[in-house]
Amino acid sequence: GATRGERDRRMPKKGGKKKAKEPAFLTSAADTEPFGCNVNDLIVTPMGIQVTVIGVKKSEYDIYNQLDGTLWATFPGGFNSPLRAKSAEEFEVQGYRRAHEGIHILRDKEVFEVKRQELLDAHNPILQEAQKKAKAEKKEAKGAKKKKK
Repeated sequence: GATRGERDRRMPKKGGKKKAKEPAFLTSAADTEPFGCNVNDLIVTPMGIQVTVIGVKKSEYDIYNQLDGTLWATFPGGFNSPLRAKSAEEFEVQGYRRAHEGIHILRDKEVFEVKRQELLDAHNPILQEAQKKAKAEKKEAKGAKKKKK
């Protein structure tokens, strides 16, 4: 049999090369201004899909050539994708448009209501007691199942 040192020389290490980490999204108003929108704006694509702007990604090529980068958005399924247009004018020509202000207000209202309810629930002693009681009952039920087995 081969010694450990010989095996190490013959066998490549596991894992291989690690994928480079993707650059983070730039989210300042200055970064998204060339595209005519801001982070969290709702944009309607030429296909009629409503997406949410998440920021701009700049590659090394973009930074070196002082380009604006690529605008990215979150689609309804939760996946992120770049938008093709490179400027505010291109967005209009290609059929992208900012969603109506009313839709932005409704979205913000929903977010506010959810956060408000979370805060109210966090400071409601009656609800906290009910949650503790439910957890305790759940643990007891699990314990009873284990004893039966």
